[in-house]
Amino acid sequence: MKISTIDLQYISQLISEIHHLPVSYINVAGEVVFEYSSAEYTSNPSYISLKEQLKTYPYHTASNSYPIYFSIAECNYFYINLTVDNQYLGALVVGPSLSPVIEDTIKSTIYHEPDLFPTLHYQQCLAISLFVYYSIYQKKISKTAVIHHNHALKPLIRHEGHTALELSYARRKDSVHTNLYYEKILLDNVKNGRMEKLNEVLNYSIVGQAQLGVLSKHNHLRSVQYLMITGIALICRAAIEGGLNEETAFTLSDFYIQKLEDQSSLIDILSLMEEAIYDFTHRVSQAKQNKYSAPITTCIHSIENQLYSEITLNQLSAICHLSPNYLSSLFKKEVGISFSEYIQQQRIEEAKKLLTYTSYPILDIGSLLNFTDQSYFIKVFKKFTGITPKQYRNKDVHQ
Repeated sequence: MKISTIDLQYISQLISEIHHLPVSYINVAGEVVFEYSSAEYTSNPSYISLKEQLKTYPYHTASNSYPIYFSIAECNYFYINLTVDNQYLGALVVGPSLSPVIEDTIKSTIYHEPDLFPTLHYQQCLAISLFVYYSIYQKKISKTAVIHHNHALKPLIRHEGHTALELSYARRKDSVHTNLYYEKILLDNVKNGRMEKLNEVLNYSIVGQAQLGVLSKHNHLRSVQYLMITGIALICRAAIEGGLNEETAFTLSDFYIQKLEDQSSLIDILSLMEEAIYDFTHRVSQAKQNKYSAPITTCIHSIENQLYSEITLNQLSAICHLSPNYLSSLFKKEVGISFSEYIQQQRIEEAKKLLTYTSYPILDIGSLLNFTDQSYFIKVFKKFTGITPKQYRNKDVHQ
């Protein structure tokens, strides 16, 4: 450890202010060198008792290779031993915090003002302890290693997995989940690209007003986000079963999941979810309008996935286990245009998106999409759109 006492104080102050957690430095003699905590905490009747117990805890008997967790009177703490050249200097102690699994009635019985003690999920505690440890030692350690060496964490993890208690609680609350019948109908509509049928089930399905499951007990918004993310995964699979290109479906899934995590209100989450359902269903509907044989479907999906790479007829014929000449003939027969022309068409469609939604230079867009030079890119672009890439971008800007 090469960190100074001043740096320790700075780290401790930030942790206390950000997470509302008391932080103390207790030296070899059991004296509190410095402490950062709120005035409300230090004036709490439990403070003196907890502080005295903290002073006498045998920190020096534990390793300095990871944060150590322990509990006093239902309060959770972790500490990090401070050593220089194998010489023990004391411990940085962070806490108390309360576990979410403690019932409110117990909190009120033990503490006069339980809200003064932050409630932290064990995963939050782990993240904070890893950050403090890294700030002190500039050494990365894994959550798994910390859990492995901390018996105090294991009861918290086991409690969260206690399914019998969770089922009992749900029955007492008469809590039910969304009707599976409506969910099946919704997913079937996505799978079959039935745009006109979506409105009939949206109000009763995974984005409607029926009772939702609970995936986060202490944050309703986060619980809905988790449920919608689960819904995106189901919709993505249904779309793939309906014929949507796998890579397209998974990319869309990643996009909507990331967007869901950014939303800060219930109405925004549900609106985005509805948008995702319509988007997947529309793409499946388009895919079904162009129903091709298995080899040609494989070719088209491969072309979609490799628009920014070199694509050759020989590559695709090897994938389809057909001769290049036969595949070329079959492709033109089913699609209506030649293999090379279809690739050009799809690359120009991609170029139109880049011209509309990015500020990439036109020369870069042509290069990205494997056009040999700018003049050739402009020539092909004009062939399919009737205008140049520059005219297309300017037209889109002024609309």
